[in-house]
Amino acid sequence: MKLDSRWLACGMCSALVLACLPLPALAQQAGQQCTDMQMLRHECGDKQQAKHAKQAEQKSKYPNAKRKQPANTGVSPKLAKPLNAGLAAVNSGDTATALQDLQPIADSSDNAYAKALATLGLAQVKYRGGDTKGAIVLQKQALDNDSYFQGLETLAQLYIADEDYADALKALDTWNQQSGAQSADVYALQGNAYYRLQKYPQAVAAVQKAKSLTDKPQPSWDQIEMASYFAMDKYDDAAKLAEAALAKDPNNSTLLQNVIAIYVNAHQDKKALALLERARANGQIKDATGYMNMARMYDNLAQSSQDPKVDALKAVGVLKEGMDKGIIQPDYATYKLLGNSYQIGGDFHNAIAAYAKAAPTAPTGEVDFLRGQLLENLGQHAHARDALKQAIAKGGFKRMGAAYLVLGNAELALKDRAAARAAYQKAEQDPETRADAQRTLKQLGHK
Repeated sequence: MKLDSRWLACGMCSALVLACLPLPALAQQAGQQCTDMQMLRHECGDKQQAKHAKQAEQKSKYPNAKRKQPANTGVSPKLAKPLNAGLAAVNSGDTATALQDLQPIADSSDNAYAKALATLGLAQVKYRGGDTKGAIVLQKQALDNDSYFQGLETLAQLYIADEDYADALKALDTWNQQSGAQSADVYALQGNAYYRLQKYPQAVAAVQKAKSLTDKPQPSWDQIEMASYFAMDKYDDAAKLAEAALAKDPNNSTLLQNVIAIYVNAHQDKKALALLERARANGQIKDATGYMNMARMYDNLAQSSQDPKVDALKAVGVLKEGMDKGIIQPDYATYKLLGNSYQIGGDFHNAIAAYAKAAPTAPTGEVDFLRGQLLENLGQHAHARDALKQAIAKGGFKRMGAAYLVLGNAELALKDRAAARAAYQKAEQDPETRADAQRTLKQLGHK
């Protein structure tokens, strides 16, 4: 039972938290300059103006950057007032005011730096309004280096949110080539983008690089790496990461299900069932799918066991518990699986009863065939005949030849040789049962 790799993508990697920065109002005085990202992060408020008054003395975060920082990265008092008001409006969700104050600056200001700040604010408006493509249109050329490289990282995040993974990688490659620095977050974003493009080896390499650059890796990084291993069928590597994560957070239901899925795909059913039993005991199996899959796994183990009864009865117990709790509906699928479990465990009477409950809403005659087969084996020929006739009348299942063959046996036991012969002749038409049908017909004197 191989699971699609999307279980990891959806369960673990789908929610990208964008670094959409807050846009508080601030008071910018003449002669005082702050980077745009400091403004957006409220690092240039009243209490911090003195700290940033001498921008030239500040140490850049990117001292080895290859990009030449543009000159004139200041904002005049005249522009500061509407810019502050517009940024404050963005932060408060007042879109109308934000557009009123920022759009004129972005459209017509002679100050390239002010235009860039206004554009960044408008980009936030567009992103929050669901216009990711519009948000991607950011002006970067007038930004100081610290803000420029942080802006590239945000741009990559916006591209990923817009499912434009190739352009996200281009932005991140530019960051790596021009910044002269290394960032765990940037490599983690690369890993995410590579994963989305199904470039799994590159995703693993990028995430591993990210983890090597920090002593506080994000759990989502492991999740991307794990998902990549899973997609490459490297279940042992995926399991190591999953087990380590689960050891740190044993009550995390999502992690638990991920580890179980890895074990299933690695054909380590016993390990998977051990975790499922733990989840069951802790009340972490809360849907019908979890109970049904657990029962099927016990049935699979039972069929390969020298003593199938033990695991088959565990499957029965799981299904009954699910029904008792109202988690599993007492419908066709449930009763068919319950009948299968009883049959594997050798409890034929309960299997027959379960199949009988499944029959009324069954889409095909399969459960009636299974019921008739068991009834015939138990010597209940008349009941077997009735069940088999119902199965054949409903049809829609693969083993029609076997149904006719067992029906012939039931008719023969009931001493209706003509009906038996007719059933065997039908069975003779199926390659699966042709030889047995011909042999019996020969014994009946049929040429």
